[in-house]
Amino acid sequence: MPKVSLIIPVYNAAPYVEACIASLIAQTMDEVEIILVDDHGSDDSMQIAQAYVKAHQSSKQFRFLATPHNMGPGPARNIGIEAAQGEYIGFVDSDDVVTPDFCERLYTAAKAHGADLAYCQAQLVKNAEVQPLNNPVIESGAFEGVTRRFFLTHYTTLFVSFLYRRELLTEYGIHFPSTRSAEDSYFLTCALLAAQRIACVDTPLYHYLVHEESLSESRNPKRYIDKVKSFDLLMQFTKDKGLYEANKAELDYIYLKKGYLLGLLTYIYNEDHPQQLTVRKMYNHLLSYVPYYKDNTYYHADRKLRLLHWFVSKSTRISFKVLPWYIRKTKMKL
Repeated sequence: MPKVSLIIPVYNAAPYVEACIASLIAQTMDEVEIILVDDHGSDDSMQIAQAYVKAHQSSKQFRFLATPHNMGPGPARNIGIEAAQGEYIGFVDSDDVVTPDFCERLYTAAKAHGADLAYCQAQLVKNAEVQPLNNPVIESGAFEGVTRRFFLTHYTTLFVSFLYRRELLTEYGIHFPSTRSAEDSYFLTCALLAAQRIACVDTPLYHYLVHEESLSESRNPKRYIDKVKSFDLLMQFTKDKGLYEANKAELDYIYLKKGYLLGLLTYIYNEDHPQQLTVRKMYNHLLSYVPYYKDNTYYHADRKLRLLHWFVSKSTRISFKVLPWYIRKTKMKL
């Protein structure tokens, strides 16, 4: 059985996929299976990937799978999860790269601490500029109490910087939703709630490369719908699995911040003519999931969140003009 299965959805990454695969071939750990899932883009990414693998024989096992048709990164990763045989599962985007010791260091840390999850730090690379993308540094070991609460309320959605114990995903039925925004937030948060032990490698081993063609860089006026839906599904999952009540304050805050507020900002930024009625509907939707959000301790402590929420609700038309400028200026990730 492989120690690690790496799953890579391949979609319109022709200029970058060879560099991605090269970084996987260079892994210092031998027992790694690499699963490439063709999601039927409009370019020849998969053909380039297959040719590159064929020309660079290595001891690592490559497997080539495909979605029935273009389904988005979540369903493509799910196909990889179903096929994976590794003790741990990891994910790499086809236009990103990892360091040669990515698998070895994370797997070693996971085994040393009997962890369900092991994570590293990452770097964002855009136009030759590098900036850190860091999750909180916590002590490896039991993932509970104050440690879990702190991580849940401070983490950055860098699901690709984690290894996930495959049996944990199977036990809780954790898969990616079919939504095309925040599906990674859903997956990672479900895993964080289910995990009992965690391992931290405080080193940037994952390089998140941002291109003009990247999904995160494209404007889509309907994207906010999928973003909110992903967090609706998160709330439903936690209630179905009996994980909500023990983490209620943290989950309500996550829904407020990552679901409602980022969904709202995504709508305002991507829509050429945002409507006050849509903003009101989104607020009413929030109330259906978190009716007493004003009593949330984390909401009270998050001054920026409260200020943005107040600005949109009290000065809606002005916010339509100011917030797109603010998002561009601060390079806010939506």
